[in-house]
Amino acid sequence: MKRISTMVLIVYAVAGLFQGVCVYAGQLLITEVACGTKGDDWAEVFFQGAPGERIDIARLYVTMYYGANEPLSDSPITLHGADRPETPYDDRYAVIHLNGRGRADETDLTGDTDRNGAIDVYCENHADSLWNTDCVVAIDTDDDPANGGIVDFVAYSNRDGSVNATMAGYVAQAQIHAQWAACSEENLQQCMADVGADGLATHQSLARVPGADTNSAADFRITPYQTPGRDNVFDTGKKPGGIFEVEKGTITIIPTHPTLGTGKIAIMVHEPCALRLRVFNAIGMLVHESPLYRDVNPGPFSFTWDLTGRGRPVCTGLYFGHIEGSHYASRRSVSRTVYIVVSRYR
Repeated sequence: MKRISTMVLIVYAVAGLFQGVCVYAGQLLITEVACGTKGDDWAEVFFQGAPGERIDIARLYVTMYYGANEPLSDSPITLHGADRPETPYDDRYAVIHLNGRGRADETDLTGDTDRNGAIDVYCENHADSLWNTDCVVAIDTDDDPANGGIVDFVAYSNRDGSVNATMAGYVAQAQIHAQWAACSEENLQQCMADVGADGLATHQSLARVPGADTNSAADFRITPYQTPGRDNVFDTGKKPGGIFEVEKGTITIIPTHPTLGTGKIAIMVHEPCALRLRVFNAIGMLVHESPLYRDVNPGPFSFTWDLTGRGRPVCTGLYFGHIEGSHYASRRSVSRTVYIVVSRYR
Protein backbone atom coordinates (compact mmCIF):
# COMPACT_ATOMS: atom_id res chain seq x y z
CA MET A 1 0.00 0.00 0.00
CA LYS A 2 2.85 2.35 0.82
CA ARG A 3 4.47 1.71 -2.61
CA ILE A 4 1.17 2.50 -4.43
CA SER A 5 0.80 5.75 -2.46
CA THR A 6 4.34 6.75 -3.39
CA MET A 7 3.67 6.10 -7.08
CA VAL A 8 0.52 8.24 -6.91
CA LEU A 9 2.50 11.09 -5.36
CA ILE A 10 5.10 10.88 -8.13
CA VAL A 11 2.41 11.02 -10.82
CA TYR A 12 0.86 14.09 -9.22
CA ALA A 13 4.27 15.76 -8.86
CA VAL A 14 5.03 15.28 -12.57
CA ALA A 15 1.55 16.47 -13.56
CA GLY A 16 2.05 19.54 -11.38
CA LEU A 17 5.11 20.55 -13.41
CA PHE A 18 2.90 21.08 -16.46
CA GLN A 19 0.04 22.73 -14.53
CA GLY A 20 -2.70 21.32 -16.73
CA VAL A 21 -0.77 21.17 -20.00
CA CYS A 22 -1.97 18.21 -22.08
CA VAL A 23 1.18 16.50 -23.34
CA TYR A 24 1.05 13.70 -25.89
CA ALA A 25 3.72 11.60 -27.56
CA GLY A 26 4.95 14.46 -29.79
CA GLN A 27 7.89 16.77 -29.19
CA LEU A 28 7.70 20.53 -28.51
CA LEU A 29 10.64 22.36 -30.08
CA ILE A 30 12.11 25.83 -30.52
CA THR A 31 12.38 26.19 -34.30
CA GLU A 32 13.32 29.83 -34.93
CA VAL A 33 14.72 32.79 -32.95
CA ALA A 34 14.85 36.44 -34.05
CA CYS A 35 17.03 38.40 -31.60
CA GLY A 36 18.18 41.34 -33.74
CA THR A 37 14.82 43.04 -34.28
CA LYS A 38 14.05 46.60 -33.28
CA GLY A 39 12.17 45.87 -30.07
CA ASP A 40 10.05 42.88 -31.14
CA ASP A 41 12.29 39.86 -30.57
CA TRP A 42 10.45 36.57 -30.93
CA ALA A 43 10.88 32.81 -30.75
CA GLU A 44 8.87 30.26 -32.67
CA VAL A 45 7.77 26.98 -31.09
CA PHE A 46 6.61 23.91 -33.01
CA PHE A 47 4.78 20.75 -31.98
CA GLN A 48 6.20 17.77 -33.82
CA GLY A 49 3.65 15.02 -33.52
CA ALA A 50 1.25 12.72 -35.32
CA PRO A 51 -2.23 13.66 -36.59
CA GLY A 52 -4.59 13.81 -33.62
CA GLU A 53 -1.86 14.63 -31.08
CA ARG A 54 -1.94 18.06 -29.48
CA ILE A 55 -0.56 20.10 -26.61
CA ASP A 56 -1.79 23.15 -24.66
CA ILE A 57 1.25 25.40 -24.16
CA ALA A 58 -0.48 28.21 -22.25
CA ARG A 59 1.09 27.54 -18.83
CA LEU A 60 4.60 26.99 -20.14
CA TYR A 61 7.34 29.64 -20.30
CA VAL A 62 9.38 30.66 -23.33
CA THR A 63 12.24 32.53 -21.76
CA MET A 64 15.90 33.47 -21.61
CA TYR A 65 15.46 33.21 -17.79
CA TYR A 66 17.18 36.53 -17.07
CA GLY A 67 14.86 39.15 -15.54
CA ALA A 68 11.10 38.92 -15.07
CA ASN A 69 9.11 36.25 -16.88
CA GLU A 70 5.54 34.97 -17.09
CA PRO A 71 3.60 31.99 -18.43
CA LEU A 72 2.53 32.29 -22.05
CA SER A 73 -1.19 32.89 -21.50
CA ASP A 74 -4.18 32.62 -19.17
CA SER A 75 -6.21 31.01 -21.98
CA PRO A 76 -5.58 27.70 -23.78
CA ILE A 77 -3.23 27.75 -26.78
CA THR A 78 -3.34 24.36 -28.46
CA LEU A 79 -0.75 23.23 -30.98
CA HIS A 80 -1.49 20.20 -33.14
CA GLY A 81 0.68 17.43 -34.54
CA ALA A 82 -0.70 18.12 -38.04
CA ASP A 83 -1.87 21.33 -39.65
CA ARG A 84 -5.67 21.43 -39.83
CA PRO A 85 -7.24 22.59 -43.11
CA GLU A 86 -10.10 24.39 -41.34
CA THR A 87 -7.79 27.12 -39.95
CA PRO A 88 -6.03 29.80 -42.05
CA TYR A 89 -2.77 29.37 -40.10
CA ASP A 90 -0.46 26.44 -39.39
CA ASP A 91 -1.73 24.83 -36.18
CA ARG A 92 1.68 23.32 -35.40
CA TYR A 93 3.32 26.68 -34.68
CA ALA A 94 3.08 29.59 -32.24
CA VAL A 95 5.18 32.77 -32.31
CA ILE A 96 6.17 34.05 -28.88
CA HIS A 97 6.96 37.79 -28.66
CA LEU A 98 9.25 38.29 -25.67
CA ASN A 99 8.49 41.99 -25.09
CA GLY A 100 4.83 42.27 -25.99
CA ARG A 101 3.51 44.57 -23.28
CA GLY A 102 -0.10 45.60 -23.67
CA ARG A 103 -0.93 43.28 -26.56
CA ALA A 104 -3.56 40.56 -26.41
CA ASP A 105 -2.60 36.92 -26.98
CA GLU A 106 -4.04 34.96 -29.88
CA THR A 107 -5.49 31.81 -28.32
CA ASP A 108 -7.88 28.96 -29.05
CA LEU A 109 -10.73 31.39 -28.35
CA THR A 110 -9.54 34.22 -30.61
CA GLY A 111 -7.71 32.51 -33.47
CA ASP A 112 -5.50 34.63 -35.71
CA THR A 113 -7.03 38.04 -34.97
CA ASP A 114 -4.50 40.10 -36.95
CA ARG A 115 -4.75 37.70 -39.92
CA ASN A 116 -1.00 37.47 -40.43
CA GLY A 117 -1.11 33.70 -40.82
CA ALA A 118 0.31 32.83 -37.39
CA ILE A 119 -0.74 32.49 -33.76
CA ASP A 120 1.03 35.31 -31.86
CA VAL A 121 1.55 35.23 -28.10
CA TYR A 122 2.80 38.25 -26.15
CA CYS A 123 4.83 38.09 -22.93
CA GLU A 124 5.57 40.98 -20.60
CA ASN A 125 9.18 40.03 -19.99
CA HIS A 126 12.07 42.40 -19.38
CA ALA A 127 12.81 45.20 -21.89
CA ASP A 128 15.90 43.58 -23.47
CA SER A 129 13.85 40.55 -24.36
CA LEU A 130 16.66 38.61 -26.10
CA TRP A 131 20.35 39.43 -26.23
CA ASN A 132 22.07 39.51 -29.62
CA THR A 133 25.41 38.33 -28.19
CA ASP A 134 25.47 35.39 -25.74
CA CYS A 135 21.96 34.20 -24.90
CA VAL A 136 19.70 31.20 -24.38
CA VAL A 137 16.06 30.51 -25.18
CA ALA A 138 14.14 27.76 -23.42
CA ILE A 139 10.70 26.24 -23.24
CA ASP A 140 10.28 25.48 -19.54
CA THR A 141 7.63 24.75 -16.94
CA ASP A 142 8.87 27.77 -14.95
CA ASP A 143 11.62 30.40 -15.18
CA ASP A 144 14.25 28.52 -13.20
CA PRO A 145 16.54 26.24 -15.29
CA ALA A 146 17.61 24.31 -12.18
CA ASN A 147 14.17 22.80 -11.49
CA GLY A 148 14.37 20.12 -14.18
CA GLY A 149 11.41 21.43 -16.18
CA ILE A 150 13.23 22.33 -19.44
CA VAL A 151 11.26 21.08 -22.45
CA ASP A 152 13.62 22.42 -25.15
CA PHE A 153 16.65 24.69 -25.14
CA VAL A 154 18.96 26.57 -27.50
CA ALA A 155 22.12 28.50 -26.65
CA TYR A 156 23.67 30.95 -29.13
CA SER A 157 26.65 33.28 -29.18
CA ASN A 158 28.54 35.88 -31.20
CA ARG A 159 31.69 33.93 -30.30
CA ASP A 160 33.72 36.99 -29.31
CA GLY A 161 36.03 34.92 -27.09
CA SER A 162 34.47 35.79 -23.72
CA VAL A 163 31.25 34.03 -22.69
CA ASN A 164 28.69 35.83 -20.52
CA ALA A 165 28.86 34.18 -17.08
CA THR A 166 25.10 34.31 -16.45
CA MET A 167 24.29 32.64 -19.76
CA ALA A 168 27.05 30.07 -19.16
CA GLY A 169 25.29 29.15 -15.91
CA TYR A 170 22.01 28.58 -17.75
CA VAL A 171 23.79 26.39 -20.32
CA ALA A 172 25.33 24.36 -17.49
CA GLN A 173 21.88 23.69 -16.04
CA ALA A 174 20.59 22.60 -19.46
CA GLN A 175 23.53 20.23 -19.77
CA ILE A 176 22.86 18.77 -16.31
CA HIS A 177 19.28 18.02 -17.39
CA ALA A 178 20.33 16.60 -20.80
CA GLN A 179 18.78 19.46 -22.78
CA TRP A 180 22.07 20.76 -24.25
CA ALA A 181 25.03 18.68 -25.35
CA ALA A 182 28.18 18.50 -23.22
CA CYS A 183 31.00 20.71 -24.48
CA SER A 184 34.62 19.65 -24.86
CA GLU A 185 35.77 23.06 -26.11
CA GLU A 186 37.79 25.27 -23.77
CA ASN A 187 35.53 28.22 -24.66
CA LEU A 188 31.84 27.36 -24.18
CA GLN A 189 30.89 29.81 -26.96
CA GLN A 190 32.18 27.34 -29.53
CA CYS A 191 29.42 24.94 -28.45
CA MET A 192 26.69 27.57 -28.79
CA ALA A 193 24.94 28.26 -32.12
CA ASP A 194 26.80 30.97 -34.04
CA VAL A 195 24.94 34.26 -34.73
CA GLY A 196 27.97 36.01 -36.27
CA ALA A 197 30.41 38.51 -34.79
CA ASP A 198 27.87 41.36 -34.93
CA GLY A 199 24.86 39.26 -33.98
CA LEU A 200 21.83 38.77 -36.22
CA ALA A 201 20.73 41.54 -38.58
CA THR A 202 17.16 42.79 -38.26
CA HIS A 203 15.97 40.58 -41.13
CA GLN A 204 17.80 37.41 -40.06
CA SER A 205 16.86 34.59 -37.72
CA LEU A 206 18.48 31.55 -36.17
CA ALA A 207 16.50 28.61 -37.56
CA ARG A 208 16.37 24.90 -36.85
CA VAL A 209 17.63 22.75 -39.72
CA PRO A 210 15.76 19.59 -40.79
CA GLY A 211 16.65 16.43 -38.91
CA ALA A 212 16.61 14.92 -35.44
CA ASP A 213 17.04 17.18 -32.40
CA THR A 214 20.62 16.75 -31.12
CA ASN A 215 20.42 19.46 -28.42
CA SER A 216 23.47 21.14 -29.92
CA ALA A 217 24.63 24.05 -32.06
CA ALA A 218 24.42 21.78 -35.11
CA ASP A 219 20.61 22.00 -34.96
CA PHE A 220 20.60 25.69 -35.96
CA ARG A 221 21.98 28.06 -38.55
CA ILE A 222 21.40 31.62 -39.70
CA THR A 223 18.86 32.30 -42.42
CA PRO A 224 17.96 35.64 -44.08
CA TYR A 225 14.35 34.48 -44.41
CA GLN A 226 12.28 35.00 -41.27
CA THR A 227 9.22 32.72 -41.39
CA PRO A 228 7.26 33.16 -38.13
CA GLY A 229 4.53 30.54 -37.96
CA ARG A 230 5.72 28.72 -41.09
CA ASP A 231 8.30 26.13 -42.10
CA ASN A 232 11.87 27.44 -42.11
CA VAL A 233 13.43 28.56 -45.38
CA PHE A 234 17.19 28.54 -46.04
CA ASP A 235 17.38 28.70 -49.84
CA THR A 236 14.76 29.97 -52.28
CA GLY A 237 16.72 29.57 -55.50
CA LYS A 238 17.24 33.30 -55.74
CA LYS A 239 18.10 34.55 -59.21
CA PRO A 240 21.07 36.96 -59.64
CA GLY A 241 19.90 40.47 -58.82
CA GLY A 242 16.46 39.27 -57.78
CA ILE A 243 14.88 41.34 -55.02
CA PHE A 244 11.70 39.23 -54.97
CA GLU A 245 9.81 36.62 -56.98
CA VAL A 246 6.09 35.99 -57.33
CA GLU A 247 4.89 32.57 -56.20
CA LYS A 248 2.27 32.22 -58.95
CA GLY A 249 2.15 34.02 -62.29
CA THR A 250 -1.62 33.61 -62.56
CA ILE A 251 -3.98 33.99 -59.60
CA THR A 252 -7.69 33.18 -59.48
CA ILE A 253 -9.83 35.04 -56.96
CA ILE A 254 -13.42 33.97 -56.28
CA PRO A 255 -15.14 36.12 -53.62
CA THR A 256 -16.52 34.15 -50.61
CA HIS A 257 -14.67 31.00 -51.71
CA PRO A 258 -12.99 29.37 -48.65
CA THR A 259 -9.54 29.18 -50.26
CA LEU A 260 -9.71 31.35 -53.40
CA GLY A 261 -11.55 34.27 -51.81
CA THR A 262 -8.76 35.86 -49.78
CA GLY A 263 -7.49 38.15 -52.54
CA LYS A 264 -3.90 37.44 -51.50
CA ILE A 265 -1.00 37.80 -53.94
CA ALA A 266 1.97 35.96 -52.46
CA ILE A 267 5.63 36.67 -53.19
CA MET A 268 9.00 35.59 -51.77
CA VAL A 269 11.24 38.51 -50.80
CA HIS A 270 15.00 37.90 -51.14
CA GLU A 271 16.42 41.23 -49.88
CA PRO A 272 15.20 44.01 -47.55
CA CYS A 273 13.20 46.34 -49.78
CA ALA A 274 10.17 48.55 -50.31
CA LEU A 275 7.18 47.09 -52.16
CA ARG A 276 4.05 48.34 -53.90
CA LEU A 277 1.26 46.67 -55.92
CA ARG A 278 -0.74 48.35 -58.66
CA VAL A 279 -3.66 46.60 -60.39
CA PHE A 280 -4.87 47.53 -63.89
CA ASN A 281 -7.94 46.38 -65.81
CA ALA A 282 -7.90 44.97 -69.35
CA ILE A 283 -7.82 48.42 -70.98
CA GLY A 284 -4.93 49.62 -68.81
CA MET A 285 -6.88 51.70 -66.29
CA LEU A 286 -5.50 51.76 -62.74
CA VAL A 287 -8.11 50.25 -60.39
CA HIS A 288 -6.08 49.61 -57.23
CA GLU A 289 -2.86 50.85 -55.63
CA SER A 290 -1.51 49.42 -52.40
CA PRO A 291 0.32 51.42 -49.75
CA LEU A 292 4.10 51.58 -50.06
CA TYR A 293 5.40 48.89 -47.72
CA ARG A 294 8.77 50.05 -46.46
CA ASP A 295 11.52 47.94 -44.89
CA VAL A 296 10.03 44.57 -45.86
CA ASN A 297 12.31 41.78 -44.63
CA PRO A 298 13.24 38.71 -46.69
CA GLY A 299 10.75 35.89 -46.49
CA PRO A 300 7.12 35.26 -47.51
CA PHE A 301 5.01 38.39 -48.08
CA SER A 302 1.45 38.84 -49.36
CA PHE A 303 -0.48 41.75 -50.83
CA THR A 304 -4.22 41.73 -50.22
CA TRP A 305 -6.64 43.22 -52.75
CA ASP A 306 -10.23 43.65 -51.59
CA LEU A 307 -11.49 43.50 -55.20
CA THR A 308 -12.58 47.11 -55.27
CA GLY A 309 -11.57 49.74 -57.80
CA ARG A 310 -12.36 53.44 -57.59
CA GLY A 311 -14.53 52.77 -54.55
CA ARG A 312 -16.74 50.01 -55.95
CA PRO A 313 -16.47 46.25 -56.52
CA VAL A 314 -14.69 45.21 -59.71
CA CYS A 315 -16.39 43.00 -62.27
CA THR A 316 -15.53 39.49 -63.39
CA GLY A 317 -12.58 39.62 -65.76
CA LEU A 318 -8.81 39.64 -66.26
CA TYR A 319 -6.62 42.14 -64.38
CA PHE A 320 -2.90 42.82 -64.39
CA GLY A 321 -0.98 43.16 -61.14
CA HIS A 322 2.25 45.15 -61.37
CA ILE A 323 4.56 44.64 -58.36
CA GLU A 324 7.54 46.94 -57.85
CA GLY A 325 10.38 46.34 -55.40
CA SER A 326 13.20 48.78 -54.57
CA HIS A 327 16.42 47.95 -52.74
CA TYR A 328 17.58 51.16 -51.06
CA ALA A 329 21.25 50.31 -50.48
CA SER A 330 22.03 49.38 -54.09
CA ARG A 331 19.35 51.61 -55.67
CA ARG A 332 18.09 48.66 -57.68
CA SER A 333 14.47 48.18 -58.71
CA VAL A 334 12.65 45.10 -59.95
CA SER A 335 9.13 44.75 -61.29
CA ARG A 336 7.01 41.69 -61.93
CA THR A 337 3.57 41.17 -63.50
CA VAL A 338 0.92 38.74 -62.28
CA TYR A 339 -2.32 37.90 -64.07
CA ILE A 340 -5.37 38.09 -61.80
CA VAL A 341 -8.57 36.33 -62.84
CA VAL A 342 -11.59 37.58 -60.88
CA SER A 343 -14.73 35.45 -61.07
CA ARG A 344 -17.96 36.36 -59.32
CA TYR A 345 -19.73 33.29 -60.72
CA ARG A 346 -20.22 30.26 -58.43
